[in-house]
Amino acid sequence: MTLASLYVRPAMRGAGTGSRLLAGCLDWSRAHGAFRTEVSAYASNAAALRFYHRHGFTDHEVTLTAPGGWVPGTGAR
Repeated sequence: MTLASLYVRPAMRGAGTGSRLLAGCLDWSRAHGAFRTEVSAYASNAAALRFYHRHGFTDHEVTLTAPGGWVPGTGAR
């Protein structure tokens, strides 16, 4: 199962809302036979990375993007 997005309004942060949402997602995932759960977060989103690490997720994959989205070696920008 892939959790595509989890957003908690700033006013609700720090009250356990994100943890409850994630727990509900993981419960649903287990109930439907998922054997793996993945999430993604931008490397620059330190708060999200801390949140997922606190809940047992580990770093698995790194995706690198060329500056400005251009393809290196093509000369096109």
